Amino acid sequence: MQTTEDLKITFLGVNPVIKDETGDLNPETICALGALLTFKGKSVQDLKKEVDEKGQDLGKKVKIILEKSSLKGHASIATTPVFSFSYEASKFLDSSLTGIVFASALMHSGRRAGVTNEDVVIPVSLEKNKKSREIYLDASKRNIDLFNKLLVSNVEQDQASKILHYGLYGTGIISYSVESLNSLKREYEREKYWMPEEIEFLLKIIERKMQKTGIGYLFRTRQVAPRNTYPYPNIFKDPTKVNLAREMAEKYLHNKESKVISINSLATDGLKKRMDNLKEKLERIYEDKKILLSKWYNLLEERASITRDYQNALDVKVLSRESWRVWGEKKRHRTVQMGVDSIYYSIERAYNIWKGYKENIEKNSLVGDQIAKLDNFFAIPEQIRANKKLLGEYLSCAWNSLCVYKKLVESGIPERDAIFIVPRAVRIDMVSTFNFYNLISGYYPLRLCTKAEEQLRRVTTKEAEEIKSEFKKIGLDWLNWHIAPKCYSTGFCPEEESCLKVKEVSSFYNEEVHEEMKKDLEEKLQETSRKPEQVTLRESIKAQTKVHPNREEGAFTRS
Repeated sequence: MQTTEDLKITFLGVNPVIKDETGDLNPETICALGALLTFKGKSVQDLKKEVDEKGQDLGKKVKIILEKSSLKGHASIATTPVFSFSYEASKFLDSSLTGIVFASALMHSGRRAGVTNEDVVIPVSLEKNKKSREIYLDASKRNIDLFNKLLVSNVEQDQASKILHYGLYGTGIISYSVESLNSLKREYEREKYWMPEEIEFLLKIIERKMQKTGIGYLFRTRQVAPRNTYPYPNIFKDPTKVNLAREMAEKYLHNKESKVISINSLATDGLKKRMDNLKEKLERIYEDKKILLSKWYNLLEERASITRDYQNALDVKVLSRESWRVWGEKKRHRTVQMGVDSIYYSIERAYNIWKGYKENIEKNSLVGDQIAKLDNFFAIPEQIRANKKLLGEYLSCAWNSLCVYKKLVESGIPERDAIFIVPRAVRIDMVSTFNFYNLISGYYPLRLCTKAEEQLRRVTTKEAEEIKSEFKKIGLDWLNWHIAPKCYSTGFCPEEESCLKVKEVSSFYNEEVHEEMKKDLEEKLQETSRKPEQVTLRESIKAQTKVHPNREEGAFTRS
């Protein structure tokens, strides 16, 4: 068991750096000289030599360039250096950090890992207050014990984990540009009373390390730059401030999980022709294993070229109310623009609704409509609903956690610390904007896959059905076929174990074909590994398929 002050940060590196006959150049120096490069047309090394030949003070020159660039509001020198680190802390770091758009992260998965009472992380304010600490630890134990009981009762981990809180041990690796760190620092300063205190501890450690690794001064210049950073979706914010997600939910959502609220289309005859042509080719690979083996990659590339050329042809806005756990998955799709409500508003809303059913919860006497009402604000997984005894325990445990949150806040514990006990099932309102890429290649193909998180897959399926219904009304039903699981894009399943959903379109696909496709991919990888400097995966596949790069798009023939 650890406190929030015990977080561990391991520095993994910063780039770019140069170590050659020119000398050792750190990221600040490279980026400052890079700013000169833009109008002098010389390499960084040549510019460094020029500074040396003129007898100029390199450090002073770099500072002047950084100051002038940042104070003009220019961000490019701060988007170039990348700072990477790993952490061991509570799972609130994942919830706080991975929504930043210009970043990359690998996170400890709550869908796969086990949990024990030793994994509990205690906020400092609770650690200092004996009574509050005991209340928090008792509620934590109750959540964890029920989670493990649900697993023993054969409830899927995706569903069982909804009762867990985020005040548990987690780990991950994150890479940020200096400008992304600037975004995080500015967001923290705006919402310091609402963002988890671990963000404050994290920023202090990182700022000290940046000073030692050659990006500290650049970071400070960006902090005072007269320009906003790119916004990212943050749930840890002032609940009293109105926002788009909340206003749209009050207007449209009511008792639904999701609703399409806007479609803007610039779809053309040219797009329709290319998509119809792609469909025709895909239907051929669904018919013949030989064609599948030889053509799937070409069709994947064709889809990529279409989404590139028609990226902005569609703009679909979907309003949804999904669990905090599902939000943890959605926010990582950084190409999907999102606006989200405050988690604190969402908790208060859930508490107030559930309070009206307190006696029913205690007696485990809720009926269908009442359960649906509670589920609209705090997710109640389907497998748990199906078992009255487990349902009673789940509802009681969830209600206890919400009450503990309220009790801690009323005793003077800051909301940002009390939230450590709140389960991941609390529902949050969000508005997501899907472009053409995310409809047919990015978000929907991934989240319609049976390997996706269970609630996210279910809501995504509903969304896709509604989008298709709306498309039909406006004459875009020719696109509906392409909003499908990722296996439809290639004609085979890329997962280790296949659910064989691809059989809906490919009659010959079975376990034997699945193993053959995996073996074929492994062989292609081996080919690229033999001479990596000479052969790329694309060249390897093109060599086998004998497709001429200048061949017309329509000249796809049966093998």
